Amino acid sequence: MVVNLSGAYQQVQGGIIDGLGHALYGEVTLKDGVPNQQNFDTYRLIRINEIPAVEVHFVDSAINPTGLGEPALPPAAAAFANAFFKATGKRLYNQPFMKEEAMKGVRFGVK
Repeated sequence: MVVNLSGAYQQVQGGIIDGLGHALYGEVTLKDGVPNQQNFDTYRLIRINEIPAVEVHFVDSAINPTGLGEPALPPAAAAFANAFFKATGKRLYNQPFMKEEAMKGVRFGVK
């Protein structure tokens, strides 16, 4: 049962996009135990021109409603890695994926 359809779409889309951003770029490095990335000016986030179209479908069920934002985030990295393998034949093993050798020269965004 979806209580607020518009809100549900937004939660799932946001979770997927956040998951992709972390999978591609999310990295925190330390120097003497202190994070080098102290704010968003030094922590790379996914940009709007890099975000793919996200299609969401809900299945009717009698299960009581729960949160939707968090469940969509974890599978995004695996989905991206599998799609990349299908397109290129190259596997991605370590996040952030943009640091992987297989991703060298790959660019995302609207042309």
